Amino acid sequence: MTAFLIGNFMLNGIVGILLYLLVMKKKKIFADRYGMVVAMCGSGVLSLHLAMLTVFLIPDYFIIQVLFTLGIGAFIGKKFGSLMKYQSLLSGLFHGIIGGIMGMMLGIVILNPSLCGLPSASLDSLQDNVLIFTNFGTVLVIMTGSLLYYSLKV
Repeated sequence: MTAFLIGNFMLNGIVGILLYLLVMKKKKIFADRYGMVVAMCGSGVLSLHLAMLTVFLIPDYFIIQVLFTLGIGAFIGKKFGSLMKYQSLLSGLFHGIIGGIMGMMLGIVILNPSLCGLPSASLDSLQDNVLIFTNFGTVLVIMTGSLLYYSLKV
């Protein structure tokens, strides 16, 4: 299970790096509004999923989870937001940090559903839920990256 999560983390990191490099290569052809959209979408979705995977990989250390997810979200938001002007930098940073916090909260609730008043899950259904949400997040990151890449062509 841990190898699957680490592989998934690396796959999503590679998708994020490739998306950043593609957008950076063509940043001269789009305006400020498009730069903000790229900063919001790219940093929000990518940091949400990477933060959720971080919670699954480091389940017992809350302070490390918080610092790592905030760092991931801020780094991704800063990188995507720095493609254009300062308003897109602020937007990317904000959405990256918020995506990291939301991903951390989602991961914690998936691991312990009783936090939200949901019935407690057995260990088998817990691992099933981790697999389902991990695969769904990966599909979401790939689809968002594909849509942003497609929007560069239009």
